[in-house]
Amino acid sequence: MMERVKVRAWIETIGEQLHTEPVRKALTAAASFVMGLICSRGLMFGKYAPFGIAAVAAAPRGGLWAGAMGAFLGYLLPSPVYVPARYAAALVAVTAIRWALSELKTVNSHQLFAPAAAFLPLLLTGMTMVFLNGSVSYTAALYVAESFLGAGSAFFLKRTANILTGLENREGPRNRTVFDTGDIAAVSVSVGVVLLAFSDVSVMGVSVGRILLVLLVLCCARAGGIAGGAVAGVAAGAIQGMATAGLSYLSGAYGLGGLMAGVFAPMGAVAAAAAFIISHGVASLQVGAGGTQIFTGSIEVAVATVAYMLIPRSRRLGELFGVRPDTLSGGALRGNIVMRLRYAAQALLSVSDSVDEISKKLSVVCAPNLQGVYNKSTETICAGCGMSGVCWRKYKDQTLDNFAQLYRPLKEKERLETSDFTKEFSGRCCRVGEMRDEINKNYARYLMKEAAELRAAQVREVVEGHFHTTAGILEEMAGEFSMYQRFDEEAAGRVAAILRESGVMPLEVCCRVDRFGRMTVEAEISRERQRRLNRAAFTREVSEACGRVFAPPCVSSADDRCRLQMCQRPQLQIGRGFSQYCAGGGAFCGDSTNVFYDGCGRLIAVLSDGMGTGGRAAVDGAMTSAMAESLLKAGIGFDSMLETVNSALIAKSGDESLATMDVACIDLFSGKTEFLKAGAACTVLRKGRHSELIEASSVPVGIMPGVEFAGTERELDVGDIIVMVSDGVVAAGSEWLIDLVMAWDEEENPNLLAQRITDEARKRRSDGHEDDVTALVLVVQ
Repeated sequence: MMERVKVRAWIETIGEQLHTEPVRKALTAAASFVMGLICSRGLMFGKYAPFGIAAVAAAPRGGLWAGAMGAFLGYLLPSPVYVPARYAAALVAVTAIRWALSELKTVNSHQLFAPAAAFLPLLLTGMTMVFLNGSVSYTAALYVAESFLGAGSAFFLKRTANILTGLENREGPRNRTVFDTGDIAAVSVSVGVVLLAFSDVSVMGVSVGRILLVLLVLCCARAGGIAGGAVAGVAAGAIQGMATAGLSYLSGAYGLGGLMAGVFAPMGAVAAAAAFIISHGVASLQVGAGGTQIFTGSIEVAVATVAYMLIPRSRRLGELFGVRPDTLSGGALRGNIVMRLRYAAQALLSVSDSVDEISKKLSVVCAPNLQGVYNKSTETICAGCGMSGVCWRKYKDQTLDNFAQLYRPLKEKERLETSDFTKEFSGRCCRVGEMRDEINKNYARYLMKEAAELRAAQVREVVEGHFHTTAGILEEMAGEFSMYQRFDEEAAGRVAAILRESGVMPLEVCCRVDRFGRMTVEAEISRERQRRLNRAAFTREVSEACGRVFAPPCVSSADDRCRLQMCQRPQLQIGRGFSQYCAGGGAFCGDSTNVFYDGCGRLIAVLSDGMGTGGRAAVDGAMTSAMAESLLKAGIGFDSMLETVNSALIAKSGDESLATMDVACIDLFSGKTEFLKAGAACTVLRKGRHSELIEASSVPVGIMPGVEFAGTERELDVGDIIVMVSDGVVAAGSEWLIDLVMAWDEEENPNLLAQRITDEARKRRSDGHEDDVTALVLVVQ
């Protein structure tokens, strides 16, 4: 046992040393020297050897001189090479080109640099031989062909070197390189070039190099399947066919054998080997090869297949060749993430816009300043008065003085009494009481507008300082992306085509499938110069194109872009009922509700109750529910949404402001429902003939930092009912509410139940105070 531990420790030490920079440089130099030496011994057309030049042109930067020395030594050794001195000159030229341009990283990194560095010296030295010897045109053509072969070999050798460098620099299974067909071709050609040096090494006419080439094809077929076997077979056959006269049939024999071996590789090594042997034999007979060639070729194939069956299957090699069909597309994933983050950022930036919109609505009915209060009041009261000319012409100065002195009582009491007017004005004006009431009404609206503008400023100030909320949002979105199993780019292409046919040009389309097998479609389009999209027809066409039934799209907008999101049609639907009463019959209600689909198969209902009644409560309630809907539609989670809304409502100065938040989120596929409450009133849940009162102790938003939801989950089924109410409904208790919900007939319209709840709540209020009353009914259908 101790010996095993020592051996393992020794192996780990050796592995660590191999990753050090000096050892890497030494290994690079040694590998380049060996490659230069071996490649220079490979022949084409029986007497041409361009592969040593190609090896030096493709050598890594740290192995240039070692590769040049190896190739030079290989060309000096005795061989059938025609005029070895020519290759020595070409070797000096390619080395000089590489050294002179070594500092130009842009040029060195270009994929055509190595082929060009090999092509030019081979072509120039070959043409020099043509001019010196007065060679015929056929010989010149051979030199040109040799130059192109050298350039092509340099391209594949360089790509193989990059692959090996990438494997060396990657650690761990997640960073492992996966070969594509181009990589397989590059490795096959590179190994074939190396094995050319052993083609002339034979035993009784059986070539060792060709045995190794067949073994290479079979291994590629096992690891890479049809693509690996076919590419490796064609590459190995082409190299061997051009290397030796009379063996051109190997191009077809190796290519067909590799293809069939890849087809039968899943059935086992024996099936793949048998397929290669039969295919090689058929191809050899088809081209009419000589009997001796067929015999020696069969022996070579037989030896290679026996060696192949003795080699164990390598899981690591299979992972390198195996391209997983469900691998996430980098382009689709990147585009989808950018789109989602953009909308999340836009939702954050537009948080205060909800308040601005409400402020604009209030400004329509409110005076801009105190002088506007007076002007609006006099326009209403004095316009139809017969004494208007007396007050505003004869006694204009006294009338203006009267309004000027009203500033102090308005500021102190926020309303006027008849005694606050001057005696002269009161004695002269026959409608002084109506003027008092009109000024009080307009001043109250003016204060409401001022409060809304102050709240908007506070929202912007608070939100801009809470950058940690953004981190939480991004983390939640990352968790959501981790649920995606794959991206269907074919379906995305079909959806994009449907949009274009409908006259809508998509900017980005993504179809993703989650771990439950449900597909979600997201599309981003520009809002400018687009035709109006028929939602029903679009949903039907997308369903047919994707082979799934989709629900209508959820649409959200940001600046000049629009986002469509649609999921598969769920099993459940929700019927809705709503009723609301404003305290005192006023124009503004502090309760606000939003019910919407998030585009992921969930229905979300939000009910917010602003503190108090009237305009300020309406601002807080409407802002809370509007921000919640905007953030949730953008894909932001409930916790981050609550933190954002809470930050917006917290006032660093001014009067206290708060709002409750009641959320019900129903998964329309499974019926799973989340009930989330932040200071909200109870919710009544009816399941069959049983009822449950869902309550949770929590704090409203806008009071303090760090507010959290109090939540619970339930499983709903068809016929179940959810009743969400504001605190004005249960001010006199909740027992009557449960009885009313249990007595409701499912055949009736849910709006009738909501109306009964608000009417009964108003009747039961006996404490002398009025509050806003809201009831929202959700029925699972």
